[in-house]
Amino acid sequence: METKKEIRRWIRQKRQEMSEEIWVRDSKVVTDTLITHPWFFDARDICTYAAYNREVRTQEMIDAAFEMGKNVWVPKVMGEVMHFFRIRSMSELKPGIHGILEPAGDTGKNAWMDGPGEEPGSLMIMPGTAFDESCRRIGYGGGYYDRYLAQYPKLRTIALAFEFQVFPRIPCEAHDICPDILITEKQLRKS
Repeated sequence: METKKEIRRWIRQKRQEMSEEIWVRDSKVVTDTLITHPWFFDARDICTYAAYNREVRTQEMIDAAFEMGKNVWVPKVMGEVMHFFRIRSMSELKPGIHGILEPAGDTGKNAWMDGPGEEPGSLMIMPGTAFDESCRRIGYGGGYYDRYLAQYPKLRTIALAFEFQVFPRIPCEAHDICPDILITEKQLRKS
């Protein structure tokens, strides 16, 4: 596999082939590693995606964040821009672009239109299609996270993935932003 498109197609297929049991089990291992990491534990604000299409499950991590009294922010794509909105429960999410769960309706004053910035106490949990041993990332092709994180280069970032999503090396472009940390069910990698 040499192109991002080929890698995306292969990963989609591998995620769909996962049994429910393995998906839940491996997601739990990733989640347990994440919620005990000092960056998560110390964060006041957690910006996270809602898992979609057999990504690592984020429901348990979001529930843990609520239980720990953290502010949880979930992205909503508005045109070409991704904004984060605070939620207080998963019931506030509805299918949006491509069927991905996002904050529903008029999000009004809950908007964090400028995002978490680089304040201490903010942590971004990133999705991704594929990664490599150096934590380089292939997203889904829209560039939303790359554009968002380019505005906040000091924001702490952790990506979640399954080990089969990690390659020795993947194609990378200058604008592709790597997470600081990548957590899989097998190990934690740092960029």
